[in-house]
Amino acid sequence: MNPSITLHTLADIKAHFASNTRPLFFVSASNFNMLGMHEWVKDWHNINLLDCFDGQHPCALVIPDDHAQVFESIEDVNRYLLASPVTREAIAQVQASTAEPCQALFLFFDEQIEAMCQALKLNIVLPKNALVREIDSKIVTTEIGNAAGVASVPNVLAHVGSYAELEQLAEQADLGQRWVVQTAYGDSGKTTFFIASPADYTSVASQIESQEQVKVMRWVNCVGTAIEACATRWGTFVGPLLSEMIGLESLTPYQGGWCGNENYAAAFSDRIRAQVQQKTQAMGDALYQRGYRGYFELDFLIDQDSGEVYLGELNARISGVSALTNLSNFCAQHVPLFLFHLLEYDERVNLTLNVAEFNQAMLMLGASGMSAQVILKHTDCTLKILTQAPVSGVYRLEDDGSLTLKAASVNRRDALAEDEAYVLRILTEGEYAYKGADLAIMLVNQVIRTPKGQLNTQGERWVAALQSQFAMRQLNQEERALVELAHNPANVKSGRAE
Repeated sequence: MNPSITLHTLADIKAHFASNTRPLFFVSASNFNMLGMHEWVKDWHNINLLDCFDGQHPCALVIPDDHAQVFESIEDVNRYLLASPVTREAIAQVQASTAEPCQALFLFFDEQIEAMCQALKLNIVLPKNALVREIDSKIVTTEIGNAAGVASVPNVLAHVGSYAELEQLAEQADLGQRWVVQTAYGDSGKTTFFIASPADYTSVASQIESQEQVKVMRWVNCVGTAIEACATRWGTFVGPLLSEMIGLESLTPYQGGWCGNENYAAAFSDRIRAQVQQKTQAMGDALYQRGYRGYFELDFLIDQDSGEVYLGELNARISGVSALTNLSNFCAQHVPLFLFHLLEYDERVNLTLNVAEFNQAMLMLGASGMSAQVILKHTDCTLKILTQAPVSGVYRLEDDGSLTLKAASVNRRDALAEDEAYVLRILTEGEYAYKGADLAIMLVNQVIRTPKGQLNTQGERWVAALQSQFAMRQLNQEERALVELAHNPANVKSGRAE
């Protein structure tokens, strides 16, 4: 199909989506990752399991959990949502009102979900799951980066069957005496292992040795970063460079677990920003050549001793930093980065916007203002039930360290003052809080960490204030019996923000 719509400017893109004629359904446990997108894209619909907004979101259809099954993955949640008669009726009503194809988006999906969407006459505007699965492997990511000239931390890809084998591999590859080992798939917070002794190895040996191949990296004194981009037929559009918060004990129970990000100008030098953007463009172009189209996220590691910038990992999808990226000052004043993804999947559109000029503007202005997101997880190993949780909205941090609700809201950018935060509640009263469960996401307008990566005084105040909004109790005997019967509480019911 030859393009019939030509867009020249950011204003054209904004107007195009303000009059969008192709209904779009974002199906996920919560709408965190695409927070605020309904304000840019006409006929945007969220279909969610969790009612983060107490029925007040104008574009969210909530399908409550009927507790007939235990969700073991986000894909399980999405299958449940798509199978609901309420969902199917809502989709049918929208389809009956338009001659245009209806579209679907997911954080995670699989071949079964692809088949369900085909039956529902929904076009998934994402790369095929088989390609996503291939590229999402940390092993394949390393190989793509090497071919594109984007190097990872010195590493070796191999099967590891014992600590002695690990030592031998590391010696042959000159990886030093401390290592980071990653499996091909999985949340990096749970599948990244820091090993400096036989005892460290023994505690995770079964997870490492069960893998056909793992990535063994030299341990480096590094700062983590996150950056999103969009690979399109016009080139790779790159978002702002974000610092990454990893393993903070007050936020996550996982040593290598992601728990937030910051976006502010002084976080990185101009040299680092330029290097990361160039490497991100190279990765985007390489992905497009492999058939991957659209949105992706990269983690880069900055060696604090050498200044080298290394490729960390690739998330071939919408990610946990998508909200912070698309709600940043730059995107709010121009257009969200994610709109380029939707344009890539619209065969009617031709875009004459200069990609290099857009990326240069992002390089100069993408970190304007100060913003951070905090991902608060249940850090206790004990399963509990929530008895108190905040509403989603605008809060003010008081002098005594408490949070005061100013207004319930669905709009993060209603909270832009220095002493304000936007809180997106994930779990609510009556739900299980299990180890690693997402409780809430908080977006603030301050720098909340020290140069060494720990929470600063203000960051500690914000986190303590958010924690105080939740109360929990132990399970009673009957509840424990039900949990044992189910073997596992709703494993990712929180929406797995990452």
